[in-house]
Amino acid sequence: MRTAPFTINGTDAVHIYSDTQRIWLQLRRNVPTEQDIARPSFKVALGLTPEQAIAIAGELLTAATRKSSISTGSVAKPPKPKAPTQILK
Repeated sequence: MRTAPFTINGTDAVHIYSDTQRIWLQLRRNVPTEQDIARPSFKVALGLTPEQAIAIAGELLTAATRKSSISTGSVAKPPKPKAPTQILK
């Protein structure tokens, strides 16, 4: 299985897992109780079809392009990948 982790901030992350039969989008939040008792921790995964994954990716690109155009006045270059993809066995 292939995995691509994306750290959002100190507590949140998105992981994308895939193999020849499945695509999983996993959202994670890990907040220690001592840090903030009211903020929830969770891990949730959604199984996606290729069509659903493409639709979500397209919507994220559209939203990011609009947000980038609004805040900078022009379309930003896509970010460079942060971490190499890992293969889980």
